[in-house]
Amino acid sequence: MKHYGFTLLPSRRIFPRTLLFTLILGSCGLTSCEDELEPPQQFSSKLSFSSEISSSWTSTTRSATGSNGLQNTVSVLEEGDTPLYLHTLYTDSIALPSGSQATQKIETRATPVKNESMYNAFSVSAYAYTGNWDNSQLPNYFYNATASKSSNNSYELAADYYWPGKNYHMKFFAYAPMTNGNYTLSGKEHAGAPTVSVTIPSEVSKQEDLLVAGTQELSGDQNQPVALIFRHALTAIRFVCGNDMQAGTLKKVTLKGVYSEGVFDMGSSQWTSLKAANSFSQTLDKKLTGSKDEAITTDAQTFMMIPQTLPEGAQLEVVFENESQGEKILTADLKGTEWPIGKTVTYRISTSSINWTYHFSVTGPEDFEFDGGTKQYKVTSYRENGNGTKEPVEWTAQYWDDNTKNWSGHKPEWLKNFTGSGGDVEVEKSYAITAAAQIGSDLNEHTRKLKEAPHKGEETKPYNLAGTNGGDKNMNTANCYVVDAPGYYSFPLVYGNSIKDGNDNVQSYSYTRATGRNMLRVLLNHASSITSHYIQKVAKPSKAELLGQDASNLITEVKYNENNVCSTISFKVDKSTIREGNAIIAIKDAQEKILWSWHIWVTGENLNETVAVENRQNKKYNFMPIVLGWCNERTTTYQARSCKVKFTAGENSQEITINQKENKITFGDNHPYYQWGRKDPFLPSNGYHLSSAEVEKNENKRWFGKDGMSTTSNPKVENLMTERICIMNYILKPEVMHSANSADNTYYNLWDITHNGKEGKSVKSIYDPCPAGFKVPDSDAFTGFVDAIYTDKPSVGIDIRGQWDQNNYGWKFYVTYPSRHDDKMILFPALGWRDPQSGSLSQDSDNGNYWTSAPSKTSSAYYLFLKPTPVQVGPKLSKDRSRALAIRPVRE
Repeated sequence: MKHYGFTLLPSRRIFPRTLLFTLILGSCGLTSCEDELEPPQQFSSKLSFSSEISSSWTSTTRSATGSNGLQNTVSVLEEGDTPLYLHTLYTDSIALPSGSQATQKIETRATPVKNESMYNAFSVSAYAYTGNWDNSQLPNYFYNATASKSSNNSYELAADYYWPGKNYHMKFFAYAPMTNGNYTLSGKEHAGAPTVSVTIPSEVSKQEDLLVAGTQELSGDQNQPVALIFRHALTAIRFVCGNDMQAGTLKKVTLKGVYSEGVFDMGSSQWTSLKAANSFSQTLDKKLTGSKDEAITTDAQTFMMIPQTLPEGAQLEVVFENESQGEKILTADLKGTEWPIGKTVTYRISTSSINWTYHFSVTGPEDFEFDGGTKQYKVTSYRENGNGTKEPVEWTAQYWDDNTKNWSGHKPEWLKNFTGSGGDVEVEKSYAITAAAQIGSDLNEHTRKLKEAPHKGEETKPYNLAGTNGGDKNMNTANCYVVDAPGYYSFPLVYGNSIKDGNDNVQSYSYTRATGRNMLRVLLNHASSITSHYIQKVAKPSKAELLGQDASNLITEVKYNENNVCSTISFKVDKSTIREGNAIIAIKDAQEKILWSWHIWVTGENLNETVAVENRQNKKYNFMPIVLGWCNERTTTYQARSCKVKFTAGENSQEITINQKENKITFGDNHPYYQWGRKDPFLPSNGYHLSSAEVEKNENKRWFGKDGMSTTSNPKVENLMTERICIMNYILKPEVMHSANSADNTYYNLWDITHNGKEGKSVKSIYDPCPAGFKVPDSDAFTGFVDAIYTDKPSVGIDIRGQWDQNNYGWKFYVTYPSRHDDKMILFPALGWRDPQSGSLSQDSDNGNYWTSAPSKTSSAYYLFLKPTPVQVGPKLSKDRSRALAIRPVRE
């Protein structure tokens, strides 16, 4: 078999600052031939590098009992009748001792290296090849090049090298420090992954922390900085005092008979060719007070040694002196013990043979879904001695900051709940962690229009949704306010539709001509009759609160702004999160009772472009162009995110990563639903539209609560009683559906305050859920949609004055009666209804249902019914009041 080597020759430049290379293939005794690398693509990127130092060689759980089955041990430092005891502790990574100058620059070479003190330069070699990687590859793209730290903390090569293109694979290997003559890189003719030959210097101050890195196979057109993950290739050896060490002077420590030479293979991450058993000493003259974990060696006096299983004759020798016994030399046999790669071995010298074994582990939470939630993580942190005594060991947590590339005590904002320390009482404990719902993004044309709309209002002067052009004049209040742009908004703290054209709209809540038990002379708030449109005059508001919304972070910063004249509620709609959606805001008293609530509808539709429709009696109604609360179909994408958390207990540390998954959700066209006589909407369906195959029928639209957590559960249901108590419960519990079919089972004039059970003049009541200027339609508003005279059964076939629109899933009706040839038609989508007993969407979700303001009797009301199969339209049917239907408002 012939093995071919690659020799790199520079070729001519064909692009500015671009180096090309020629590969020469050859073998011994053969004539060489040339085969040029393809020129880099014109827009390929220059090679550069980023560095990060990993604390571990594996992703296994980090524990203070050691790695790879290593256990903390105790042995005797023998000399005379008063021996000292040597406790051997394994720490998962090479790290500076607790309390050391971890963030300061390295003063001497022996100090272990961390991210913030990474070498200013490292050696890197690059391999470009086709086919599969094998051990015949040579560093043919460049060899032993110097990558130096730049001003933006990336690492740049002295010469410009570019990604060679998609026809090639790439691998990179790097090591540091490259200027230490005791660490020698294999030659450019070395096939396969490079090696580093190491001879440990006898002087500890020259024993530098050896870092190595190697990439997986990368595509030659990656065109972004190469992320190099450096790992510690040596073993750090430290010395500390035990908690019962006697006072004295530790004069000298010596590691005897340990391997001092070896070869590290960057491909296999293994040490081979260990030899040259030598001794390494340090004269310390360290005066010891006997304090627990008092450092004997400083950071700069850390031994950096070749990882190994210690050979025959390996010993630790300690020269110790105190006043009572003078100087004595103590030794301990180290044969057969292990110095694992990339870890710290701490020798704790003590006058006691009790061996404390430290246990530290962290079990992270399962990955969060995009909509957040609460999960558990567990921390075990304690020490145990030979007598079986367990003591908790305190721990703390830090969070990785991607901007500063450092650990910080500040957790990301999306982690709403996280315990950052513990271990003072329990040795093992589970903790709750809450992740906020991820903020989605979409490119829907309606969302784009909303984002591009001019900003309204300021935080100190919000846009008044009830006033003319956002001011305080000629106010018209409502139970539903429409937002069409990003900004800061407010509305006055008054009951529903109780102010009209700047005046007290008494007729919305008081009808003195009402007679009989089926009519309310004065409409009700949460506790009694309404005697003033100002809520603060009849109740004691305490705070405003977002009850929920059907788009994440649609509305934020909800506030109650108290004022002696007229208080307000304000909120923010941010440009980054605006989209079509619905939200409910409530005002509460100090006892958390809801005094009133409002529907905020965000839409970019021009609601003033009404559609004039003639009914059978040739009366015209100007219908809103869309259904109340309407949202067009959209696809929302939620990006994945994560946070690395490092837990530390003494010298032991462990990292976990908290992940939140990505997701993509498609909503079809949708709208909220209303029980008859109530002012507050209930959760929409997720809609369905035949242009979106991902949308399924009859599911709930996702709803985000006041804490940002989301759900697709049905609304709560409860029997809210009848008569006056029922109406008060409607106010107190706007999110709860009335489960009794007949609902209040009493009043005719809940939406039309003048309605006495007979047709007449229609006057919008304080409970009407429509925006200012609109109201729920009269009972005869839909009669022009069929030719047949009203009956209690739907019309079919040729009697219907319209056609089923499959693309928009609804009925289109002619707007002029009795003509069937108008170009203009009006669409009524069919999106089902909600069942009052379960709160769920109806099984026959292919029909459409639209309330009128007129009761048919005390337990039911008139509505428009639509169905595609069999073809049916009922312009004035009767249905139980508690069923939640759609509303298509008309001009007052």
